[in-house]
This record gives sequence, C-alpha cells and structure tokens, in this order.
Amino acid sequence: MEVILTNIFSLWSIGKFMNEKEASCFNIQQLCSNYLSYYYGNSFYYSLFHIQMMRKLYQYFPIYMDVMNQIHWNSYLILLGLPSKECYFYYSLLLFCGDNISELNCLIQSGLYFRI
Repeated sequence: MEVILTNIFSLWSIGKFMNEKEASCFNIQQLCSNYLSYYYGNSFYYSLFHIQMMRKLYQYFPIYMDVMNQIHWNSYLILLGLPSKECYFYYSLLLFCGDNISELNCLIQSGLYFRI
C-alpha cells in the first residue's frame, strides 16, 4: 500500500476529481473515501481526513509538477495544515533542503516564516 501513497500524482488527481465534481455530486468527499477504502481495502489512508487533504493539495497546488513527488505525503499533511503562504514557504524549503519531517516541525515551531 505504501507505493500508492508515495505517488503524489495519484493523490493530487483524487483531489482534482473531487474539486471538479463538487458542484454536481452531493458529499463527494465521503463518497470518495468510502469507494477508495472499499476498493483498496485500506480505510486509514483513504479516511475522510486524508481525502480532505488530497482536495486541499489540489487547491494549494492546482498545477502538478514532477518535483512534487520529492516530498512524502506525511510532509504534505503537515504543510496543508498551515495557511497557504506559510505552506508555500516551507514547501520551498523542503524542496531545497530535502524532505525531513522532524526538521520541518522544528522550523514551523520556531516560527521561521514570521522571522524572515
């Protein structure tokens, strides 16, 4: 199952699908969560929280770039919990310095974004 989660393009595509179908489908996030959990048999990775984060991933990054695969999904979960400007700042740092969740948490807790 880890192979699916490291493919950010797949997660981004799910977010794009939900964003496009939101107006025409009632409760699209819950429906996607239920379907993917049933189809792939892993309800944790396709929980409503993760589905909402996939949609937010598409909303924050509406144009997919191959460089997005350099960051692990767990790092995106942390980034997507931030306001968009902070998210982009720390995202750029991760791309430049490498994907390290513990360093990302330290940078966020230190308030580096607000000190620059």
